[in-house]
Amino acid sequence: MVATLHTLRTRRKRARESVEILVEHYGSPTLNNKEDPLDELVFIVLSQMTTAPSYERVFDRVKNAIRDWAMLAEIPVGHLTTLIRDAGLSGQRAARLKQIAARLLEDFGEVSLDEVAGYDDERAQTYLRSLPGVGLKTAKCVMMYSLGRPVLPVDTHTARVAVRLGLVADGSVASIDRVLPAVVAPALRYDFHVNAVAHGRSVCRAPRPRCSECVLARLCPVGREVRPSPRRA
Repeated sequence: MVATLHTLRTRRKRARESVEILVEHYGSPTLNNKEDPLDELVFIVLSQMTTAPSYERVFDRVKNAIRDWAMLAEIPVGHLTTLIRDAGLSGQRAARLKQIAARLLEDFGEVSLDEVAGYDDERAQTYLRSLPGVGLKTAKCVMMYSLGRPVLPVDTHTARVAVRLGLVADGSVASIDRVLPAVVAPALRYDFHVNAVAHGRSVCRAPRPRCSECVLARLCPVGREVRPSPRRA
């Protein structure tokens, strides 16, 4: 079931009301993301296609073993693979992290993203996306969580919630990424993203949403179709 789209003004109003409800319910969780941009980038590389308990444990292990990210450029790939072995695809991830470290060292003379903090949004996003294996969502997550930029990362959870609420038309994550920022005001984007992720994980699941438990039920056209009508006495 896909919601019918209304006017942009109506969708912006629904986005604002949804954020208010989600913030009250979930409290805008940090999702364990990091303040330092390189910490965040490593965290995301380790988290892709991996369960939260696993990648959070692996990140903590790596951070304890490699207290200075400059060591990423020097550590043998086999040792790094062993450190992250339970994150899955450990050989691929280890190689990717070393490639990123080598690139930062070449560009800035240090394994750090501190220089990028001084870039404007467009330049920061372009640079981050130029790093090995870094896509648009990853770049936007680094920008939002660690650089405080009013961007809106779109992952499968935020896309699903946005589509079911009728904020955007159904489509690929890439197509939703192009449209959703026009619906969600810059000041609301952080709260929309983190709370939609929390809501998508716990309630608005694919393929079986828990509509009877949904705090957005009165705003959600899909939920109104899925939930049974109340019985009349």
